[in-house]
Parts: sequence; C-alpha cells; structure tokens
Amino acid sequence: MSGPLFGVEALTGFLEGSAGLRRILDRVSLEVHPGQPLSLLGESGSGKTFLVQSALGLHRGVPGVVAGRARVLGVEVFAGLTEGVVYREDAGAVRLAKDTAGWNRQVAARLRPVVGAGVTLVPQDPATSLPPFHRVGQLLARALRRGKPGLSASAVAQASRDWLERVHMYGVEEVLHSYPHELSGGMAQRVALALALAPGPELLVADEPTTGLDATLRVRILELLSEVAEGTGVTLFLITHDTEAARLLTREVAVLCAGRIVEQGPVTAVLNPRHPTKHPYTRFLLEAEGWLAGATDVAPPLPRATQVEGGCGYREVCPDYGGACAAAVPDLEAVAVAAGEVPHRIACWRKAS
Repeated sequence: MSGPLFGVEALTGFLEGSAGLRRILDRVSLEVHPGQPLSLLGESGSGKTFLVQSALGLHRGVPGVVAGRARVLGVEVFAGLTEGVVYREDAGAVRLAKDTAGWNRQVAARLRPVVGAGVTLVPQDPATSLPPFHRVGQLLARALRRGKPGLSASAVAQASRDWLERVHMYGVEEVLHSYPHELSGGMAQRVALALALAPGPELLVADEPTTGLDATLRVRILELLSEVAEGTGVTLFLITHDTEAARLLTREVAVLCAGRIVEQGPVTAVLNPRHPTKHPYTRFLLEAEGWLAGATDVAPPLPRATQVEGGCGYREVCPDYGGACAAAVPDLEAVAVAAGEVPHRIACWRKAS
C-alpha cells in the first residue's frame, strides 16, 4: 500500500491508578513505512506497549487514548471518537468523559478486517498470551485462513508444518498436537512467530520478543526474526528495550521516554555511542548497555524520568539541565541529515542551541 502501514499523530493516553489518572503518552507522533523496519526503544514503563496495543485496539485499560489519531493499513482507528472526549488539564487535574465500552466496540469493528491478517503481533510472553484451550495445529489453521480463507484442509495441514519448519521448530508433528502450556519458552516463541507470519501480513509488530529468554535463545530468536522478515518481505515494527536487537533488526529507531519521543533517526546515528549528538536519555541507555556488556566497571545512575508540567520530562534527572528545559517541552528538531538517510531528530533544548 502507499503511505505508512502504521502511524499515530499527537496520540495522548492515560491510565487510572491508585493516585488517579497518569498520563502514559503525551502527543506522540510516529510512522512505519513499507520496507522500512523501525524500532520503538525505551525502558519498561515508557509507554511502548501502551502505544501499540491502543492503536491496534488491544488495550482495554481505562481511560486509554483520549486524543490524537491512529492509522493502521489505511484504517482511521479513532476517527470521530476523540471529539467526544472532554480532555483538559487544570492545575495538573485531568478532566474527561469517555464511553470506554462504546469506544472499544467501535475500534474493534474498524480494525477487524486488518488486525490478524494485514498486521499481526508477536506478543511479549507467548507462553501466557497464546489461547490455552486450542492445540497449536488449530491455532495455525485459524491464522492461515485469516490470510487465505479458501484454503483446503490438506493445504492448511501442509502449510502449518511448513511454517513450523520455517521457524526451525523440532518435533513438528508433536508440536502441532500440543497445547501452548506444554511448550518450552523457546518453542512458544517460535509458535508465536509462525502464527504471526502465517496469514502473510504486511506489517509484523514484535513486542519485546526476547523478554524472559536466556542469552543463547535470545540470539536465536533475533536471528529468526531477521531471517523470516527478510525472506517474507514483511515490514517489522519492533517494540523493545534491547538496543542490540534494534541494531540487528531495524534501520531506524525512535526513543520513547516518559511518554514522549525524545530522539529518532537512523540506527547508525542514534545507537552509535561515538556519535557526537545524542539526547541525554539515549546516552544513558547506551551507557547502561556498555556496563551490562562489561565495557565499563561503573554502572550508570538509574534516573526515572517523569512527566512534569511546563517543560522537558527528563529535566529533573538530566546532567545537561539548563534554564530553558523548564520553560516548555522541546519539539523534535533535525540535527543532521546524511545523504540517503532519514533525518536524525532530537527533542532537547541543549542540543538545539
């Protein structure tokens, strides 16, 4: 298709907790284009999964998205819905009115033709996310028929075997007759990948695909993702806190910090520790990566960014803090555009000055 496969514009969302409403996303804009794999990178709690699940109609939290747009394979997900939400902040208090149940029904109806067929998801924890009461063969048959409804039973059976072999599954016949809880973590991850690829999607969303895996299996799953994405022509949208996975699987990366994108551009610039221009939060992530890899003996401090009013949410823990940081939220501004590359943009007053 022409245009982005996935896009959000000024997306804002909240979740309700013991302390009241907490803003999870703050006017986030992002696009994934055909043939241009992209990583959304950030620590746990930064809003990565919330963004993707909300746009795909999978998030049922209250109140969820309250403002902005989302477009998935040409479907305007929230058109006509955000206008009915009264959303404003008075002295930090959020006021809104939302028919969450009605919203969810409309979003689900709009996305039904594309989610599960044109766009598919590899969930964070397949061992607990896969339907527990169906055998793997039944799950694969359902996934295959979403992409090609007219497949015969024999064609489905053969294609199911083929997909398990394609993700290098061993004991294929036994796995086809197994329930998800009977599989190991690595086997469940392979099944999840086969299920996501079987319908022949245009866009594959992989949400933290290496979470909970040991080091050897993590490398194998990353190799599998790279291999099948290249072999099938599907565009990968990777949700991760793993900087090495972002380097291996994608060419562009967006860094999410406290619900805002603070840096976006080519992986070769954003995730290059020696690149001279970098957002302080991205620099912190790379320093943490270096410490974990044993490149340095000194662990970086563990700052926690917060969404404070009237300025940059990272300013209270930022080593580059200056007076302008409290005045307003910085926009993403291009700092460099190499020939043939996407722009490298940073939301930081100090980098823009």
